[in-house]
Amino acid sequence: MLPFPLFRLLPLTAVSVVAFAACRTLGPEPAPIAAQVQTNAVPEEPRIRPLDDSVGRIVSVNSRLKFAVLDYTLYRLPGQGQLLVAERDGTVVGELKVNGPTRGTTLSADVVSGDPKPGDRTRPKP
Repeated sequence: MLPFPLFRLLPLTAVSVVAFAACRTLGPEPAPIAAQVQTNAVPEEPRIRPLDDSVGRIVSVNSRLKFAVLDYTLYRLPGQGQLLVAERDGTVVGELKVNGPTRGTTLSADVVSGDPKPGDRTRPKP
């Protein structure tokens, strides 16, 4: 008589064969290297602009007197005389020039051109 009966190895062997076969057959086929590389591919424009340290938000606009109040709660205030652009949904809608008094995290700016509205983001003019 054998010290270890061979019939006890049969279930372990069967489970191992099934597991290895399942690992081999499951999962998507990897694409060939040639199919992964696109020739003459034009790189896309980034969809998200990184935030720098001087992004503000327009709180209110007085279109008759052509000035806006800007809020820089989380960011550094821009300097006096600095030109800013107002953006709405990623498009430039106006240009502002920092001119006036600051109080805490808010400041005033002249509307140089365009039609900024409350809620628009402001960034330094590139």
